[in-house]
Amino acid sequence: MTKRIRVRRNDSPLSPRSYWRLLAWSPAIMLVGMAAGAVLIVRSMLVWGVDDDDYQFGLDIPLSAGLLILWAGAVALILLPPRGVLALRSGPFEAKRLMVWPLGRRFRMWNMLAAPVCGLLVVFVPFAIPTALGWNPGIPASPWVGLPMALGLTAVASGLVGIVLRSALHGVELTPTHLIARGYLWTRRYPRHQIVSVNPVVLTFWSSALLRMLMNRDVEHSLQLSLVDGREPLLLASNSHEADVDAAAEIIRAWRSAFVG
Repeated sequence: MTKRIRVRRNDSPLSPRSYWRLLAWSPAIMLVGMAAGAVLIVRSMLVWGVDDDDYQFGLDIPLSAGLLILWAGAVALILLPPRGVLALRSGPFEAKRLMVWPLGRRFRMWNMLAAPVCGLLVVFVPFAIPTALGWNPGIPASPWVGLPMALGLTAVASGLVGIVLRSALHGVELTPTHLIARGYLWTRRYPRHQIVSVNPVVLTFWSSALLRMLMNRDVEHSLQLSLVDGREPLLLASNSHEADVDAAAEIIRAWRSAFVG
């Protein structure tokens, strides 16, 4: 049974060319969101949450708030791609670059909106390991308990930064020659002529558990490619709801068939 693919009727104020340029700058945009969010949250807590005259209202607070507003506007534009960048089951597929929008839809927005909070976490990371080693004279050293916790916090924060920086890029793109899967930490490219089939699958226990830990949500469905050399790689950049994965599989099959023969 063929599932109906929902097509968004409204359109973006950006042209496809402008949208791709904005998307290329998305890691820098996410970095601005992390930095501005961290400054605004920390300074607001100190000024209005701590009864101390040493913490006064300054221009950094409205400046960081203004940057967050600009960041939110850029995020809104990224989440509203123009029709010209979207790959549809009906084609055409001749464009240099098309986005399979259903893939990654489930987490794309939430990962982008996590930037300010992620920035707040990063603020504490540089102090974790030195504090555990006793470099802070007011806190006793705790190498056996505090150091492993500090190293774990650093590893988690580094992973979250990578996820947030790539959150807008996360997903699958199609070109006339390649399928490009942009995961949370790296990008993989698959030549079109090497793809035999694409099918929705249920993730294995370990893959699902890892993504559940990272996303704090159940992740069960993804796409799996079958290649001419016998490999069957999972597209972890495609994790989403079952309906989204099914719809995306139809789009990719149509893209592959459009160039066959």
